[in-house]
Order: sequence, then C-alpha cells, then structure tokens
Amino acid sequence: MDETLTEFLGNHLKRFLPLLCSIFLLLIIYIPVHLPLSRFLRPDLGMICVYFWALYRQDLFGAASAFVLGLIADSLSAVPFGLNSFVFIFIFVLSSASSSYVNMKPFAVSWAGFALVSFLAFVIKWLLASVFYSRFLAFGNIFVGYMATVCLYPLIARLNIFIQNRYLAEEVVYEQG
Repeated sequence: MDETLTEFLGNHLKRFLPLLCSIFLLLIIYIPVHLPLSRFLRPDLGMICVYFWALYRQDLFGAASAFVLGLIADSLSAVPFGLNSFVFIFIFVLSSASSSYVNMKPFAVSWAGFALVSFLAFVIKWLLASVFYSRFLAFGNIFVGYMATVCLYPLIARLNIFIQNRYLAEEVVYEQG
C-alpha cells in the first residue's frame, strides 16, 4: 500500500514539477535585497521558465501553468494585475509555435530565440503599463531588466535542464557536459 501511494504521489508530483520549480524561482527573485541596483536589476525568471518549459515540455507545462505563474508574479510585483499573465501566455504561444524549430538545435539558437521573444514581451509589458498609468514609463529600467533576464537565461535554463534530465527524463533534453 505504501509503495503504490508513493508511486502515485511521485507521478502526480512529476506533472507539477515544472510549475512548482518556476514558482520557487519566481519567489526567490522577489526576496527583498538592499543593494544599490537591486530596484532596477530584477530579471524576470518567470519569463525564462515559461519559455523553456513551453519549448521542451508542453505536456507538463501548458497555458494554464503560464497563466497561474503570471497571476503569482502579478500578486508579487507592482504591475497592473493581469499584465504578467497576459505576457506569459504570449510567451507560451510564441514558444509553442517555435518549439519544432528550436528543438534539437544548439543552445545558442534557444538563447537567441529567447532574446527575441523576451524583447517583444518586455516591449508589450512596457506599452500596456504605460497605457494603464496614462503616461510613458521610463524605458531604461525596462531595458536593464531585459538585459539581466537575457544574461541570466543560460543559468536558469541549465537548472531547468538538470530538473528535466534528473526527474522528468523520458528522453534527455540536453546533454550536460
């Protein structure tokens, strides 16, 4: 009985592992840190997770997961409620559409694709927030966040690759070496 219960819980936990890891990373980025540039240098780890899991494991991370992750990001950040949800679903749709092209390509293709998709997402986020506040917000802060997000993509992708290969591997996404 215990063994079947353990297997049952293990299989169900595996279904939610990409979402749970994404929520954990999202919570980490919102820990208050009192450093000189910490107000402006806040990478969007949720964007990275949505892009990665939508490319490689759409069976475990769907549009509903992107929406839930966006709602959590909305509740933690100072943006209008629903903005991150909209942007994460936008990223999910673009990533899902390009997954057949990006899969089985070198990592640089995935990184370049993320740089393009996240730039579009940051511009959409900036435009919608500017409309909400009825004035153009400073784009410099948005650009710094974009650059930090793109530069952090290889590290977070490597962590997600480890999770995929260690706990979810039916097939290996990338060889680590």
